[in-house]
Amino acid sequence: MGLPSHANVVIIGGGVAGCSIAYHLTRIGITDVALLERRQLTCGTTWHAAGLVGQLRATRNLTELAKYTADLYHSLEAETGQATDLVSVKISRPSMPHWRPMPEPL
Repeated sequence: MGLPSHANVVIIGGGVAGCSIAYHLTRIGITDVALLERRQLTCGTTWHAAGLVGQLRATRNLTELAKYTADLYHSLEAETGQATDLVSVKISRPSMPHWRPMPEPL
């Protein structure tokens, strides 16, 4: 597939951020989108974090974004027909014998 002669939106970088932007733009109806990547999608640093979708973050907004991301990965296979092979793992206190609550700050 060659490069298009024009596009309303051009995204440079086919990592997780570029792919996410392209996906979400098309979800809201902006379909004239070109995603440019020098080799293949997610071939840069994105693959280093593959499978790491932690749910607890430093702020509420980031935690909500992480939850949205996990929920999105679970729905992508039904939407696209492309398997994500995402497996959710839940860690609870009994499986962590050395876990203790942090002491209250002074």
